[in-house]
Amino acid sequence: MSKLLNGLRSVFSLLCVAALFMAGSLVLRLAVLPDYWLHPERRFHLVSVYMKWMARWIFNFLTLGGARVRRSGSVPTESPVVIVANHQSLLDILQVTLLAEPFVPAFVTRKRYARFVPLVSQSIRMLGCPLVDPKGDPRGALPAVREGARRLPHGVLIFPEGHRSRDGEILPFRRAGLLALLSAKRVPVYLVVGDGLWKAGRFLDLLFRVQEIDACTEAFGPFEPPADPAELPRFINLLRERMVERIRAIRARRAENRNPAAERSLPVGS
Repeated sequence: MSKLLNGLRSVFSLLCVAALFMAGSLVLRLAVLPDYWLHPERRFHLVSVYMKWMARWIFNFLTLGGARVRRSGSVPTESPVVIVANHQSLLDILQVTLLAEPFVPAFVTRKRYARFVPLVSQSIRMLGCPLVDPKGDPRGALPAVREGARRLPHGVLIFPEGHRSRDGEILPFRRAGLLALLSAKRVPVYLVVGDGLWKAGRFLDLLFRVQEIDACTEAFGPFEPPADPAELPRFINLLRERMVERIRAIRARRAENRNPAAERSLPVGS
């Protein structure tokens, strides 16, 4: 019976998210886009306010389904930064959206998401996200990433694993995109490490399993890239090592918090 109730609760929370998308579409078309067309210089502010509003409500509704979501740290985006994150779920970008202050960073994404995806495609275009097409145009990917690093004023987010982890472990980095970002412009690097979202990696995974989401995402940094480009591969290896260490620390704290015999409980942030 409890399984059935959890499943129904999960479906209900996703129906609320679907209703939010319909409401969010009206807000986007009737308020955000007209303001953007009249005041294009305000686009980063507008899309940041809109995306943060949507992200908060999405997580609020997932909480109705039993999800537990926590964040700690922040990423300053008043000036250019590179944000390196691990990739477990479709919800990772929402976590980074809420950790970034005051602006939402652009993110390296596949070209197909820039069209015909409700709300997402327009946000991608307003942010000016670097678009890549690894299969259709593999040679054009790195120039697009470099150009994004040079022109975007509030940072670029990249998932150097290349695709979502199926078991939550941090995969080996595909370094070409991150190398292109760091070579194009020497800016501070922030790391964002999350755990607990990999069981909901796809939408179908979410359908009856919202209650299994127990997510903790932490932002930390900055890390200064080396002045010598030849040292960048070693620097990238160091970034991955720090991320692996952090995800292990997150899991250790969560295990201790779940242990009723533990002498103390360490908070992971809010």
